[in-house]
Amino acid sequence: MFKLRRKLIPLLLALFIFNSTYAQSEKIDLSIKNESLRQLIKQIETKTDYSFMLDQTVDQSQKVSVEARQESLDAILKKAFAGKQISYEVVGKQIILKISRNSQSSQSRKISGTVKDQNGESVIGANVSVKGTTIGTITDIDGNFILEVPDNVVIQISYIGYITQEISLGNKEHLDILLKEDLQSLDEIVVIGYGTAKRKDFTGSVSSVKLENSPISLATNTNALESLKGNVTGLDIGATNTAGGTPSMQIRGQNSISGSNDPLLVVDGVIFMGSVNDINPNDIASYDVLKDATSAAAYGSRSANGVIIITTKKGKQGKPVIHFNAKGSMQSWHLKPELMNGEQWLDATSAANGYSDYSFLVPQEELNLNSGKEINWLDEISRTGWTQDYQAAVSGAGDRMNYYLSASYTESGGVIKGDDYERVSVLAKVDTDITSWLQIGLDAAYTRTDYSGLGANIWSATILSPYAMMYRPNGMLEAIPDGTRGRGNPLWGIDDESKKENVDFRDNLRANAYAVVKCPWISGLSYRFNYAGNLNYRKSGDFTHESYNVPVGSYDDDSRYSVATQNSYLSSAGGSMANERTTSYVIDNILNYNQVFGKHSIDLTAVATRDYQKYESQTLSGSDFASNGNTALGLNGLHYASTQKISLNNWKRTNIGYFGRASYSFDDTYYMTASYRRDGSSVFGANNKWGNFWAIGTAWRITNEPFIKGVAFLDDMKIKLSWGKNGNQGLTQYSTLSQVATGHSGGIYYPFGNSGKPSYGINQSTIGNSDLGWETTEAWNMGFESTWLNSRLFVDVDVYFSKTYDQIFSRSIPVMTGFASMYSSMGKVKNRGVEATVRTVNIQNKEFNWTTGLTFWLNRNKLVHLYGEDLDGDGKEDDDIGNGLFIGESIHSIFGYEQDGIVQTDDTEYMKANGVSAGTPKYVDKNNDGVINEKDRSIIGNKAPNFKLNLSNTLQYKNWELYVMIAGVFGGNGYYQAGNTNAYITGGDRKWFASNGLYIPYWTEANPSNKYPSATFTGDSYFLGLQSRAYVRLQDVTLSYTFNQPWVKNMGINNFKMFITGKNLATITGWDGGDPETGSTALSQTYPIMTNVSLGLNLSF
Repeated sequence: MFKLRRKLIPLLLALFIFNSTYAQSEKIDLSIKNESLRQLIKQIETKTDYSFMLDQTVDQSQKVSVEARQESLDAILKKAFAGKQISYEVVGKQIILKISRNSQSSQSRKISGTVKDQNGESVIGANVSVKGTTIGTITDIDGNFILEVPDNVVIQISYIGYITQEISLGNKEHLDILLKEDLQSLDEIVVIGYGTAKRKDFTGSVSSVKLENSPISLATNTNALESLKGNVTGLDIGATNTAGGTPSMQIRGQNSISGSNDPLLVVDGVIFMGSVNDINPNDIASYDVLKDATSAAAYGSRSANGVIIITTKKGKQGKPVIHFNAKGSMQSWHLKPELMNGEQWLDATSAANGYSDYSFLVPQEELNLNSGKEINWLDEISRTGWTQDYQAAVSGAGDRMNYYLSASYTESGGVIKGDDYERVSVLAKVDTDITSWLQIGLDAAYTRTDYSGLGANIWSATILSPYAMMYRPNGMLEAIPDGTRGRGNPLWGIDDESKKENVDFRDNLRANAYAVVKCPWISGLSYRFNYAGNLNYRKSGDFTHESYNVPVGSYDDDSRYSVATQNSYLSSAGGSMANERTTSYVIDNILNYNQVFGKHSIDLTAVATRDYQKYESQTLSGSDFASNGNTALGLNGLHYASTQKISLNNWKRTNIGYFGRASYSFDDTYYMTASYRRDGSSVFGANNKWGNFWAIGTAWRITNEPFIKGVAFLDDMKIKLSWGKNGNQGLTQYSTLSQVATGHSGGIYYPFGNSGKPSYGINQSTIGNSDLGWETTEAWNMGFESTWLNSRLFVDVDVYFSKTYDQIFSRSIPVMTGFASMYSSMGKVKNRGVEATVRTVNIQNKEFNWTTGLTFWLNRNKLVHLYGEDLDGDGKEDDDIGNGLFIGESIHSIFGYEQDGIVQTDDTEYMKANGVSAGTPKYVDKNNDGVINEKDRSIIGNKAPNFKLNLSNTLQYKNWELYVMIAGVFGGNGYYQAGNTNAYITGGDRKWFASNGLYIPYWTEANPSNKYPSATFTGDSYFLGLQSRAYVRLQDVTLSYTFNQPWVKNMGINNFKMFITGKNLATITGWDGGDPETGSTALSQTYPIMTNVSLGLNLSF
């Protein structure tokens, strides 16, 4: 986001003269008749590249008049301020206004000081004044000031985008002031579709997160989305549980039942068509999340799920700055399941399988039992993970050029052995003003990521017994630790390319170019051209050597690993190598006109855009190396396999859009925005390729009304209302077409003659639907944004309602058509919700600042229509029980049998009626017929959360800063539940004999539990084992210290900060055997969420 801040140009005298001359030479038209100074400033900022900075003592409501045609800016300002106590100064592209003073009090003294930001950089143009007077000045190019003041006064320091500070002067003669950023400034610029807007003028719902220089940025986040987690209401960011993993993302609930619910990603104003992991988190400056239909309408057919706009860093005005950031992180398994120890496993296995002794043990288990050796397999497959992250960057800006260059390296090893990730990223950005009417920019980025390697098998580590044998008598790894049961070693083939190979390299190259032409003869009119090209290349492959296969046998039989035995598996050896290439481009043509006419302000935007994406892949697979005699070349020897196959695949898709938006405001009080977009897409049916999308939004700044101005505790309030219709492309390429298969894959062939060679036919595999079109979402949003108590309290609230119709389903059709299903547009889902953000400035003074942030959001959805069928003739639309979809209920509903504890020995009637025994789960007889059957099923829970609540606190004391975020996802009333049978059934995975798992205090006649079934219960088609996934988590803790002592400057260092951070440090939950955020169970084969502790430093020179 763009703000006026920090350094302007380090002005030399010659440069100052140049800018003054430029202000004198630029000619504009201006007509102001008895309007406020505020209106004069707005018109000049609209018609020129200049911006204003005001001493806070300047009254912006005072009236000015000026009439000018093709006159210089200097002449206009002189006319406007004639006879007024206002003086001005042109510094670079800023005009500084302050009160003229002819004399000062005779009882005064001079003080001096320096104003810097949190990074130790000088703040130029900050207002320094005596509170309650017109005495003041601004800081120079080094952030210094000298001011003549009376005794015993309060000095006030302010700057746009920073929190105003007040300091009691006392006897001080020199002040060192550190300004802290105000993240809720009303003048904050937010990025919207194909443009920007001031937050205070915007009618839609947008949440912004400033990452650059914030405590959030200090955490070790290996992907571009983790920093948003918990900081934006209505945005759900999933867990990152693998090295280099990508979390899920969803805005304002699930709109589409079977299509994509991912929001659209936009980077630096252009639709991003690459992977999230191709964006280096170290290069991100800010996020803007567009949540309502008016905000997202600019992107039409792909914006129904919201839009996440990422803005990367730019140079700051002043001399070049060199940045170096380094972090080292240590990870551990958060909420690791506690599996049964040897004694518990023996008891559970015996009880579950009816053994009175331990005769079920295989020889190696018996050997380890007698020798007292136990293995915790989860400990064996896990490790202390390490991540190192380095970035070097050079940035700067002059009067006409802005540049930012960075390079970074990230290496991450997850807590599961073999889960490794490596990334190298380079970014270069240059923007330059060629003339006063032409600006061009270019940025290019290259990212290479390496996901090669295989991670250990968590499922195998969970079910293996504590007495299984990990190593053979010769010290080598045992392939089958539990002998005749045949379950593999979870570490077999991990980090051993002689057994198993895996490569996965991904390269991304993207280049963006733009040009902005400002029409010299029509003030406020500009044209922007964007071109963004993206190239993704991926090389991946797997290969299994003959030595990976080992026969079941005695643990001390070394012949199982002999060369002769391994060679017998050459026919099973094989693998594949794939090369994938995705190319895409986006072209935007943007015409914009903005102008101020007295109290009226308009902003018109017209866009013509198109994008294109093409995918190509070639896969070579090979199997059976018996005739070759070895697999020494591995992946590089696939062409020596007896059986070889080459598979080719490709597709392409194109989108075209035309968009128009008009924004109007009157007297900074009344706002209206309306937009229309027409989109066409190649993925839809021939009869429905085009869609029309509308949106309109209004806002009212009620605090500008005379009847509310007297409310002293209310600083600002804007009430807003919007409606819009957006689309979702819930289809893959060619889904609307009838698809055919030819050759061997078609399965149809005809033998002709005596050649023995078949002739292949064509097999139609799907039936097309030329009427298939957009999933459409219509949404209402209403709310308010407010500031209270002299900018001590900020409260924003949004309430929304949406409906998504023409849902895309794969629908079953009569088999006499020759096909089982086809895609159809039908069904409707409604979402509604509440979002609230509260921020308080609890304490604010020179040495100590304490702010608190709270985010709350709640979402409810309901399935309104589905297939429109009434096959049972009851006058109601039928549910889809098989897919868990019920008319009038949430699409996250859990349907099944409600459990009523455990059958006890005295439940004789229940046991007799249902043919069950004591110790099995008991279910509620919904229809009171005495028998549990399908008629007793009902909706018994909901997989979605009840609500989410996050609390963050930032404390700053002198050079110290502490940031803490606590995240909560809450259930209750049946919400946020999931099945977790492993937390109730004895013996782990009962499909496998003698499986390990969680220890269960199972039911017995002597211990008649009403929670856990008996050890012999293996599960039934009724039992779900529901548990609440609700949790409260200490998500983020960051502690930093900024060194600003003289020795730092003496070493030539501008900024030196050291920090320690923690992520996922503690969790309170009732979920057993895994992490509630992922819903993982002890046997779900889900990689764990990690506790992360990192140490790092930031340097700038």
